[in-house]
Amino acid sequence: MKFLWTDIKRSFANPGFFAGIFGLGALLAYNFVTESLHSGSPYYAIVNILAVSGFTVFLPVFPVLGYASRFCGEYESGYYRLILARMKIQKFAWVRMTSVALSGGAIVAFPYLLICLAAVYQKAPGLADANSLGLDAFGVNVLRVETDIEMVVIGQTYGVGVMVAVKVLLGFLFGAAWALVGLAFAVWMPNKYVSLIAPFVLYESLYILMPNCLNPALLVRGDDAGHLLSLVMECVWLFAAAAAAMTGFRRRCKDE
Repeated sequence: MKFLWTDIKRSFANPGFFAGIFGLGALLAYNFVTESLHSGSPYYAIVNILAVSGFTVFLPVFPVLGYASRFCGEYESGYYRLILARMKIQKFAWVRMTSVALSGGAIVAFPYLLICLAAVYQKAPGLADANSLGLDAFGVNVLRVETDIEMVVIGQTYGVGVMVAVKVLLGFLFGAAWALVGLAFAVWMPNKYVSLIAPFVLYESLYILMPNCLNPALLVRGDDAGHLLSLVMECVWLFAAAAAAMTGFRRRCKDE
């Protein structure tokens, strides 16, 4: 248990974690300022912030920065042997996967939360309803927020707080899953650059080849595939990445 808490602390207290949060936060803030700052509607603002193409295309880069490549340095230095002298391979794998998943999830969830709260805070009276018009930077009505958007239905039915919570949960699961993908590459091919770049290449390939209901780029928004299906599929991605990482740990540590 002590090693687990120590490893979790390291996963949060490292330059990669702060670089990931700052990078994603800067991208979301840019989208917010240029697309949604003067909309007056939290629904309209959040839809636009999370739908900008640059956001979805580069999103997997950030959670991998946190702690996914840590194993590569431990492998190259031989430090992982000292860890395995004190615990079994399976325990080490679970500890590291937990740390990596929490770090990667937080990298996405924290900026998500801040930008969604900013979108809610800047709403104008009478412009937060589903049928209200969004305003552009010049105060001109430019977009009607459609009632068939599931996020709007959730916000109106259960409150804006629940809507934001669902969005943040989707972001956390996405970040955790793709951080574990980075860890899986790290244990199968212990090269820092491979563990950082390969998840992005895989993500882009899936982004192009997979249908909308399974597309990882759309699941993080929830609006395209539906929030419930998106949550389920994010969990599927998470467990698949964890299984790949566990298999890699067993193979790498036993062979060496």
